[in-house]
Amino acid sequence: MRHQSYTQVRYGYQVNPVSRIFDFASKNPSAIAIDSGSIDITYSSLVESIQLFTASFLAAGIKKGQVVALATRPEFECLATLSLLQIGAVSLSCTEQVFKAYGKHIDWLITDGNLPIAAVKQITVNDEFFEGIGKYRAKAEASEIAEVDLVRVVFSSGTTGVPKGVPFTLKNLLARIDSAHSNWMPKLPFMSLLGLDTVTGMQTFFWCVLNGETYFPATNAKANLNLISKHGVKSLKTSPARLKDLVAAAEPDELPNLEIIQVAGSLLGNKLVSECQAKFGITPTYLYGSTEVGTVTRGQFKPEAPNNLGEVVSDIQLEIVDDQEQPVQPNTVGKIRYRKAGMPESYWLKNNNQLNGFLGDWFYPGDLGSINESGELMLAGRTDDVVNLSGAKFNLLELDLWLQNSEMFDEVGSFTIKTEDGTDEVGIAFVSANPPIPDLLTRRVRAFLNDLEFKYLIRVAELPRNKLGKLDRKALAGFVGNLD
Repeated sequence: MRHQSYTQVRYGYQVNPVSRIFDFASKNPSAIAIDSGSIDITYSSLVESIQLFTASFLAAGIKKGQVVALATRPEFECLATLSLLQIGAVSLSCTEQVFKAYGKHIDWLITDGNLPIAAVKQITVNDEFFEGIGKYRAKAEASEIAEVDLVRVVFSSGTTGVPKGVPFTLKNLLARIDSAHSNWMPKLPFMSLLGLDTVTGMQTFFWCVLNGETYFPATNAKANLNLISKHGVKSLKTSPARLKDLVAAAEPDELPNLEIIQVAGSLLGNKLVSECQAKFGITPTYLYGSTEVGTVTRGQFKPEAPNNLGEVVSDIQLEIVDDQEQPVQPNTVGKIRYRKAGMPESYWLKNNNQLNGFLGDWFYPGDLGSINESGELMLAGRTDDVVNLSGAKFNLLELDLWLQNSEMFDEVGSFTIKTEDGTDEVGIAFVSANPPIPDLLTRRVRAFLNDLEFKYLIRVAELPRNKLGKLDRKALAGFVGNLD
């Protein structure tokens, strides 16, 4: 099938993309639009469901331009999202944290009861809802949507502060799903192991159903394996944490059709990569980027340099700059900034200005890095993870990589605690089947930086991470308060 580039559509015609799904359904009604492993939805059934939900939502009072939060199981969220797009409403995946921060800007909450929030206007998805849905007359026509109309909000995966909403107008949405197809859907069938609450999952969903392909909602590792095997998935995108689960659940050579595994969100460890190679015969590919802008670099994992994130993709301009915002020389660490045509200029509602990464027409993700002589991005950690101990500066990411390469741990992450006099104390949290040998660990740490002492050593069942697998250092520091 030849897929249409939506960036070539003349948005002045106020096209509603849902009409594309109706076209696919009329031509190939029995094709599978959504397969969650437990539920198959054909394109014919998808259109029927969209129409019924649209009629039900309209009858309840949902209107074009209103903001509707969704806290339901993935299959229903897929259907509700398309129905809301047909109406011209704005959809977003909702958590308790998101609702707490943005509840006054949300007009409706659609929930199946998993989010215990008393919203002013709420639709509860239960047996009563499904029993009554058939009484409404299905709406046949999709609302007209202009290119500047907001249609979706996706919240960034940061681990500190208030969730930051990234706004997607119709034009943004269609451009980003085109970019996603070009940058990280190298072979079909494609599956994202990241959910609709992430920008990757959202883009995968929209691209699939707007192009007559099958979307696979990700669940647990075993169910994901079954879907990958059943549909002969050739490429996928995931986080390190979900890759780890997939590897643990898989048998050797269980997925003969799988050719490409792409990882985003955080760095990989050599152990996980070796296990992935042993189970699937595949070396993962890094995808570095952000919810705000999209994919920035792409490159295969290099065991000798696990922080090498590859080369910049074609539709991105990236620079490494100093504190005066001036570009630096190759192999010099500085602040990472990048931009692309059509990216947002600010966060939704311009919230969290103190954490706003948009400056001029650039986006600053808060990361440090350098460009090597081959034009590859070398990640050097977060700007707020720089530690100064008696004049010796280092980044916590550097310490993490050093400790990972020691092969003393299954997983390891460092953190700092601020003392009353303003100095930093370093802590190390780790996952391991066996406790470390303190003397050996001390020697390893001091080999990284002479005279570096660690105040805390905490063994945990798992390291706290966000939905994309990024290490939550603030949560690690919080473990110290729970120590006896």
